[in-house]
Amino acid sequence: MYVMQAKKLFKIGECAVGGIIQVQLTGKVVVIKALDYATKELVEAGSVTTDTPGFENQIDNYLNELTSYYYAEKIMKWITEKTGIKF
Repeated sequence: MYVMQAKKLFKIGECAVGGIIQVQLTGKVVVIKALDYATKELVEAGSVTTDTPGFENQIDNYLNELTSYYYAEKIMKWITEKTGIKF
């Protein structure tokens, strides 16, 4: 249903765990990683399949754990633009 392939780094700084949020869209999987700002090493990661019931809330909740509401909304907007999924 939602076949996509995209990847983006959001360099947020001190308002995010690690400072960088990386979002990767592959097929029906959304992978979200928190990376260290200086070394780009993985700090934390999570993924959601778009077939999972309530996946929109899972993505939103996870982003709000990693960063502020403001940046979570910017990332959600990018995901929406790339996938066509309405949150």
